[in-house]
Amino acid sequence: MEMNRESFGRIVRFGIVGASGVVVNQGLLMLLHGRFRWPLPIASAVAIEVSILTNFFLNSRWTWKIDLGGSVRRWTWKALQYHAATVVSAFAGNGSVLLTLVYLFDVDYRVANLVGIAVGSALNFVAGEFWVFRSPPPRAP
Repeated sequence: MEMNRESFGRIVRFGIVGASGVVVNQGLLMLLHGRFRWPLPIASAVAIEVSILTNFFLNSRWTWKIDLGGSVRRWTWKALQYHAATVVSAFAGNGSVLLTLVYLFDVDYRVANLVGIAVGSALNFVAGEFWVFRSPPPRAP
């Protein structure tokens, strides 16, 4: 990826959106697991999913400035693409790192979650840059 002003701006915006996603993810995880005592894998999955949805909206509109023209079909396609890419990066990166650090290395779940988010975020940016927000949605027949 060539680093130009536009690419740098996207990375900065992605980072800001990502920071908001960290707040959503960490806050929800601490609420569900820490306060309400949900099992960690379930609380983590819910926290990840909610942060995926909020980040999709913010990244599509602000980071990559996608105008889908109000088309439900185009929004649905992009949301599914984003979700597919993010599920791999978030659940494989964030979820697996979180659970591995907690259950194998006895790391506090809050710290382990932040490490997992960092791993998942790098994978997520690459997927957004080269697949989700660069490929056109399918055309209607």
